[in-house]
Amino acid sequence: MCSINCFKAAPALFFGAIICLLSFSTPVAGTENQFDHLIDNGGFIVKGGKVNLQYRAEEPFIPASTIKILTCLAALETLGEDYRFETHFFLDEQQNLYIKGFGDPFLTSEVIKDIAKKLYKMGVKQLLSIRLDETSYAVNSLADGAGHSKNPFDAPNSALAVNFNSVPVFVSDGGVITSGEAQTPDIPIMYEIASGLSAGTHRINVGSLLKKEGISSSLRYTGELISALFSQSGITIENGFYADRTPNQLRTIYIHSSEKTVRDIVRSCLKYSSNYIANQLYLACGTVSYGFPASWEKSRRLLKTYTTEKFDLPESKFNMVEGSGLSRKNLISPAGLVEIVEHFKPYSGLLNLKGENLLKSGTLSDVFCYAGFIVHHDQFLPFAIMLNQKENNRDALLNALQMKIQEKML
Repeated sequence: MCSINCFKAAPALFFGAIICLLSFSTPVAGTENQFDHLIDNGGFIVKGGKVNLQYRAEEPFIPASTIKILTCLAALETLGEDYRFETHFFLDEQQNLYIKGFGDPFLTSEVIKDIAKKLYKMGVKQLLSIRLDETSYAVNSLADGAGHSKNPFDAPNSALAVNFNSVPVFVSDGGVITSGEAQTPDIPIMYEIASGLSAGTHRINVGSLLKKEGISSSLRYTGELISALFSQSGITIENGFYADRTPNQLRTIYIHSSEKTVRDIVRSCLKYSSNYIANQLYLACGTVSYGFPASWEKSRRLLKTYTTEKFDLPESKFNMVEGSGLSRKNLISPAGLVEIVEHFKPYSGLLNLKGENLLKSGTLSDVFCYAGFIVHHDQFLPFAIMLNQKENNRDALLNALQMKIQEKML
């Protein structure tokens, strides 16, 4: 990277013309006090109207969670704003209830309790067993970049998961373990997953537990929660729950359609920066062109095609291996990210407010990013700040850019 100082000897007229254009695609004299001291490795771009501020805008950097804007845009446009995830229920002659999931990220305790009441009213009161079917997602590994920590941001993805695959627990001062929320009953997995935790309320990634008795920790959590809530609603289950594939000939007795549309889900995804929700959307996108079962590979292919055709981003400047921003293999240039932000403008109200601006942040170790819209009076100026460095200077850089915009607009 060429230092700003190497240009200081150039004629003042040359630099005056560049500053007048407000274009910093190459470092220019006179900006070091505002920008250069904030950037060790990174770039930015702000564009719109008379404004065109940029620096290293064509170079790819790790975007962290700002890539969720692309995931959400793809979901809104490929699945559709009004798309609703489904969960299907089947009953065989022996009274085994098969539950087949299709990736609904909002199967919460409240939703399952409501489903149980509906099934009870339909006459489902005594079951031999519950059979859990997650075969519509062929996801045999965590999202790239995720680990086995207890943190919810590492929660695994699944076709049939509950409460975002995070277990709410409360540990008393005396070490007594109970549920961490009123709507979720005490279930056995809580006592195991909360062992050794400090006093207080926690949400624990269910993936931090190892597979047990031939069933994944995710399905075990789903089975325990469904069994408990069904029991509370008066449905008895004689032989517990199992992981099983739904037989083809079974008749569907009930289809639960999510109360939340994709637009609703995108709003929650961006508000809470949920890696789990983002990758549920990402995986669902892959099924649009390539069908079930969903897989990481299908979604990579879909997003590559979608992004190449819609934004004309060359492979040298773009790579996306998962949809949440956890992976350090995800790469995009500030200019490419801003083009995506521009297309997101019809959905700008789904972004988070920071002051008067609408944006998505992205943070990993030594990665600090912002992308969204700088709001100046009635103008929405798309921008991206991508810093891949030790110092988190994104707020200072955003403020400096806003000051420069203010100068230009006066």
